[in-house]
Amino acid sequence: MRIITGKAKGRKIISPDGYDVTRPTLDRVKQSIFNIIQNDLTRDSIVLDLFAGTGSLGLESASRGAKKTYLCDRNDITFSYLKQNIRNLGLSDCAFAIKGEFDVNLRRFEGKEKFNLMFIDPPYNSDYVSRSINLIDELNLLDKYGLIVVKISSSESKFIESKNINLVDYRKYGNTTVCFYRYKENYNE
Repeated sequence: MRIITGKAKGRKIISPDGYDVTRPTLDRVKQSIFNIIQNDLTRDSIVLDLFAGTGSLGLESASRGAKKTYLCDRNDITFSYLKQNIRNLGLSDCAFAIKGEFDVNLRRFEGKEKFNLMFIDPPYNSDYVSRSINLIDELNLLDKYGLIVVKISSSESKFIESKNINLVDYRKYGNTTVCFYRYKENYNE
């Protein structure tokens, strides 16, 4: 895995060999995601990568100039790689690793940050997407015009929505489906 463009373009993201916990985003899927969201990622963007693993999506955002990128993960092994990737890529000034459970991490930001862009890439076929989107809605963490990008297994048949956040688009890439969410009232503006 490599950073596609920006400050750390072409630099390698390290991950544990043969370790079964991470499911890195394929470069072609990552490139497609960033082509779709290019207008949502600006120099003023505050980004959250909620299930960061070794940081592929969040670090790509930081490399592309996001003002602040928070990368969260709970696993001891992947978290050590995440911190090392931030240092190795020279992104310590704008990328910050946070260890802990996803719900605890979301609650840390309540009243402190509003995110322009959020990535949710949890283990497939879990209830983490539903729980995350509902908690983001409840805690009012998404900026008014913000975007949530969710990766799920293409075998998952149900798209998740909350009271105020709904699915606005999705794309299938083989075994992976990428879903895009916004606040309902701001989608058609």
